[in-house]
Amino acid sequence: MEKEKKHIGIKIFCILIILGVITYLYARYLNPYWLKTYEIPIYNENLNSTYNGFKIAQFSDLHYGRTTDEETLKKVTKELNNLNADIIIFTGDLFDSKPTDEETKILTKYLKKINTNLAKFAIIGDYDTKYLTTYTKILEESNFTLLDNSSKLIYNKSTTPLNFIGLTNTKDIDELYSNDYFNITLIHEPDLIKDLTNTQIVFAGHSLGGQIKIPFYGGIRKIDGASTYFESFYQVNDISLYISNGLGTQDYSLRFFNTPSITLYRLYNS
Repeated sequence: MEKEKKHIGIKIFCILIILGVITYLYARYLNPYWLKTYEIPIYNENLNSTYNGFKIAQFSDLHYGRTTDEETLKKVTKELNNLNADIIIFTGDLFDSKPTDEETKILTKYLKKINTNLAKFAIIGDYDTKYLTTYTKILEESNFTLLDNSSKLIYNKSTTPLNFIGLTNTKDIDELYSNDYFNITLIHEPDLIKDLTNTQIVFAGHSLGGQIKIPFYGGIRKIDGASTYFESFYQVNDISLYISNGLGTQDYSLRFFNTPSITLYRLYNS
């Protein structure tokens, strides 16, 4: 009997080891290299009806050089162009470490190829601040408009504009907002929403959707700046907060049940 129990114990141990190896291989070499596009409708009664069907495509947290490479950029660029978006937004963290001259050329090449009907906006993520000169140069040469605690009005067949605000921090930002406009805010760290009031929609990144997701539970990795808000959607008082799952990985080259993604939002007056 003791020998049989020992044999069963060895079997269970071996099964657990095999499952652990399979899980690691999936999280390290499969899941991080897939790409999925989500389409989400956004309804808001304050939106001018001339913007019904207006398309905003978001990508975020590329962290180029960890699990993302030139092939990733090819796929992302192709997918974004297929969406025929009115506005494209990048919500921060372009690279994982200081890019080489060759990597800088590759990033610029593909970001420049991204097409949109009206504008391409980007904000500064925590990793971007480490190499801000390189980041801003890439954006400038790729025809992205950097919103660094600044705003830009977008008109589309209407005399009533959408006000896009990009925040690096939440200091002295009141003048960027107006009750006369429909305000759309871009932030990198979703927890900054606690400092926002006069906006209808917020788009954020940073959390990577928790990076490691457990089925029926959700993301388990909470990081500074995304410890309260890290899943894909929250309604915070009157503000709708949408958080990108991102494209890359941070700190650990792993994703589990959390496919890198692009999101297409369609705006509607409800």
